[in-house]
Amino acid sequence: MAEGEIILLSTLPFTLLCLLIAVVPLYLTLYCVGIKAPSPLTFLTTTITVFALYLCPYLFTTNCPQADMLLRLVCGTAIMKALDMYFRRDHPPVIKFPASPAVYAFYLLVELRYESFDISTARNRKYVISDTREYFIHLAIFCILQLLPQVPIIKAFGVLFSIWLIWNAMNIPLKYPNSQPLFGPIYRAPSLSSFWTDTWHNAYTSPIRTLGYRPMRKLFGPAGGVVGGFAVMAVFHVWALAPYVPAEGLVRVAVFFMANGVGSIVDYWIWGAKDGWVRGLVNWGFEVFWAQWTVQKCDIPDGLFAIDFKNICRVR
Repeated sequence: MAEGEIILLSTLPFTLLCLLIAVVPLYLTLYCVGIKAPSPLTFLTTTITVFALYLCPYLFTTNCPQADMLLRLVCGTAIMKALDMYFRRDHPPVIKFPASPAVYAFYLLVELRYESFDISTARNRKYVISDTREYFIHLAIFCILQLLPQVPIIKAFGVLFSIWLIWNAMNIPLKYPNSQPLFGPIYRAPSLSSFWTDTWHNAYTSPIRTLGYRPMRKLFGPAGGVVGGFAVMAVFHVWALAPYVPAEGLVRVAVFFMANGVGSIVDYWIWGAKDGWVRGLVNWGFEVFWAQWTVQKCDIPDGLFAIDFKNICRVR
């Protein structure tokens, strides 16, 4: 059993340095998009970016499965950003205020929802959400879940709420004063399609539309577009989780996302925009079934209290 803190102290600084170096071609790609550089140059910088970020987790591993998983999440996010902007190069996003190409590229780099651009994916919600109040509500629910027997259903909800809490813990201190909330309240999601379009975060909406939804919609219509979008998320999560999650778990992660894509289509075909307790019951039953089935093979600890933080970087 390897001690996580010793492993990370010896490997993480070098890995982070290499990651920062890999960000340089990404910034150059976004700069080329901003100035509408010749396509061969934008293609070159995009290709270098994708290869550098893809190879980074393999060449500069931290030797800690959990840290390597986070590294892949970062690199995968950056790869999708580069590809998203490359395919938008003929009609690049328009920034909402005067900015030099260098500043333009910087805002493209640091924003996931592109709130400073005309392609902003931040949602204008129908109801007012207090970030602080909702955070403490979800934190309280998460704490209660940790006190319950860690059967698969409880673990699935624990993962759901932990993702919500971690993302918001990063987003709330850094967001703009007028930013819309990143998530909606989980307990207010009335349906499967609403959960993915309104409740869950939309940090990846732009690349999902560019890389999955729009190409598949052209080939197979709106339903194909939805499946294409979920397929992009399936590939992204399987690749990112590979250092930690066993092979069977990765298969279940992919099935989970594809099942949610099909389920969202069927949900909307049946109920459309109408909400009701029957729809909510059926949809949450569907989601809980696939979530608990998925976590059973993902090697998730039996709650927060079961994590051995000293030896967290155990090698399988």
